[in-house]
Amino acid sequence: MAGFPLSFALLLMGFTFTITQVMVIRELLVVFVGNELSIAIILANWLLLEATGSFWIGKKVENWGLQEGGYAFLQFLLAGILPLTIYAIRALKDLIGLTPGEGASLLQILFWTLPVLAPLGIVDGILFALGCALHSKKTAAGPLSIGRVYLWEAAGAGSGGLLYTFLFIPLWGSFQVASFLGIANLLSGFLLIAKSGGVRRGKRVFPLLWGYFLFVNLLLLIPYSSRTIEGISMSKLWRGFEVLDSRWSPFGNVTVGKREEQLTFFSNGIPICNVPTPNVAWAEELVHFPLLANPPSGSVLIVGGGYGGMIHEILKHPAKEVHYTEIDPLLVQMIRENPTRLTREELENPRVRIHILDGRHFIKTTGQRFDAVILNLPAPTTLELNRFYTVEFFREVFRLMEKDGILALSLPGSETYLSPETRDLNLSILKSLQETFSSAAVIPGDPNLILASPSKSLETLSAEQLALRLEESKIQTQFLTVSQVRRKMDKQRLEWLEESMKHGGRVRLNRDGNPAGLYYAIAYWNTQFHPSLQAFWGRVGALRLSHLGLFLLALVGAVSVYRKWPRSGGSPGTLKGPLVWIVTTTGFFGTAMSVLLILSFQTLYGYAYQWIGLLVAAFMVGLALGSWMMNRALGKIRKRILTLVGLESFIALFCLLLILTLNFLFSSGMQPAGLWVVKIAFLLMSLVSGFWVGLEFPLSSGILAASEEGVGRAAGILYASDLVGAWGGALLAGVVFLPVLGILQTCGAIILLKLASLSILGISGFGIQPEP
Repeated sequence: MAGFPLSFALLLMGFTFTITQVMVIRELLVVFVGNELSIAIILANWLLLEATGSFWIGKKVENWGLQEGGYAFLQFLLAGILPLTIYAIRALKDLIGLTPGEGASLLQILFWTLPVLAPLGIVDGILFALGCALHSKKTAAGPLSIGRVYLWEAAGAGSGGLLYTFLFIPLWGSFQVASFLGIANLLSGFLLIAKSGGVRRGKRVFPLLWGYFLFVNLLLLIPYSSRTIEGISMSKLWRGFEVLDSRWSPFGNVTVGKREEQLTFFSNGIPICNVPTPNVAWAEELVHFPLLANPPSGSVLIVGGGYGGMIHEILKHPAKEVHYTEIDPLLVQMIRENPTRLTREELENPRVRIHILDGRHFIKTTGQRFDAVILNLPAPTTLELNRFYTVEFFREVFRLMEKDGILALSLPGSETYLSPETRDLNLSILKSLQETFSSAAVIPGDPNLILASPSKSLETLSAEQLALRLEESKIQTQFLTVSQVRRKMDKQRLEWLEESMKHGGRVRLNRDGNPAGLYYAIAYWNTQFHPSLQAFWGRVGALRLSHLGLFLLALVGAVSVYRKWPRSGGSPGTLKGPLVWIVTTTGFFGTAMSVLLILSFQTLYGYAYQWIGLLVAAFMVGLALGSWMMNRALGKIRKRILTLVGLESFIALFCLLLILTLNFLFSSGMQPAGLWVVKIAFLLMSLVSGFWVGLEFPLSSGILAASEEGVGRAAGILYASDLVGAWGGALLAGVVFLPVLGILQTCGAIILLKLASLSILGISGFGIQPEP
């Protein structure tokens, strides 16, 4: 038995770094105002730093002869690093020179997150390798220790994700969470060295270090002290604003900043609402054009930002009810707590109905019918946003619209020149609309305003009709005058836009299973903020699954040639290369599956944060279960390599089954009454995908450690390989494969990777060689 101090330390390792990773990513998103592309870069940097610690230090850990004191010292170091990292992140925006609400370039994100995350990431990697060596020494389990440490880390990671989501976020700020984790690691380190006698050997070093970090973390846990440091760090993050309030919900950070007499409400660093002087010009265009095209007598629905102008403009029309969906209740609460005359009128109007719910989930489940649906959302530059621009979503909207109803949305545009990227984005979404709606119209501007209707009414809509209705309605507007309506819908402007759109090439429809709109939106985003990536992203768009297949075929061919080379056959170390490849591709599979299942669930069911937390927890439970089963069986398995071949085959078959399941769910048009089936199916798929990863890592580690490597060295090499694969899963699957290939073909890419693994194993002759 490892004993309680070491077992607790290993469990705490996974617990600490899961919470820290999520917390750090959330904090950095506020700084960088990022989408999935920036999340992938942050996560990729973290994983590479972990891999560096695991591989570089893990190779040397057994030679250093580190004992419990070394592990405890790293835990003490964590207690000091955690709060400093939170403070450094919040000071980063001011250091770079970004103003509140301003995004960072990809190079800035890549460059600045490396030094900020380096201490945490490297220490995490070292702790795993060192933990394996200590467990092996204490239990004499040898290679089995790697799998058992992996099990403890997985169990801690699963419990950490659940507690952070459901307990820590509602109760504490980031500094308090960091101090709690620091205190837990200090207590664990004390227990570890107290039992081994490390306190006596360390003389005054350990007690002084322990006492200092304990005092600092206890100070940060006290509400008064934590509020003080929160205020200092927030002043650096929101330079130029007086921060009236800043809180965290499960959906992110909501901050209220004041500059002179203007209040700005930020959600994850993005300005959502400006009062008492909002962007009236845009609110008037987005509201009055569709509501003049079909004057509402029933209900109007807003998806996206509603407070601070949008609701106010809709209430000028004779709509019976105005429905507004907002997923984050904290945003609504903070608008209530910081009222202005404008927001108070919107909140208190008896015609307004607020739904604290994801917009797409509301549309999927409501029985209400609407005269107009207004999407006040940014372009589909994230996976979460893209699901509001797909063919399937437009069908869901169509279901609840009145006969002459109007759907209104906006996309990037121009009044003088449409770049190829802007044109392709507009064409993809417009063609996706036309798959369902009978008529559509584009009003040129910056941005373009797009209207769609189940009827043919928009085909005959003219500027004179809208101008006359605006005059007759007596609606008071500041910017959208009769002359402005005529100018926006001038015949020459409309003909110019139509001609510009004709020059576009063939574009893909935007679908739930193939988010082409995300690809085109990122291409547009690159032209605005990262012109140097424009050519690269264009080439990425030409990627096909067949290209990956040809690359892997060439790789397998190269391995075959190498194996036949006279000096390579039967040489020591032939196990290492194939095992590193297998563990790397399994790490890719694990992270890619998490991304794929969360995105697919989000698309089908709607964004439900707690359920996404449960999906991650299900994956970790499967990981722990698989690791536990393999650890129990590993000593009894005689044909370990053949068992590994079987696992690789089952992972490929699982991906094939996943393709069939997701294809059915995307095409079946699941009704609200059957959504509970979707939840259960996704929980099972997430658990099973984690189960395969949990089975394979201990098995691969046992083979490598028993054949040619020590426990610490084998743990370092394979843990680093697992992290590199996870890095690829985060960056390639989330940023490249999903927008370009789609969800189902990304599953196909994983199948090709695993078929390559089986081929490499077969070429190496592992199925017939004696077992180590």
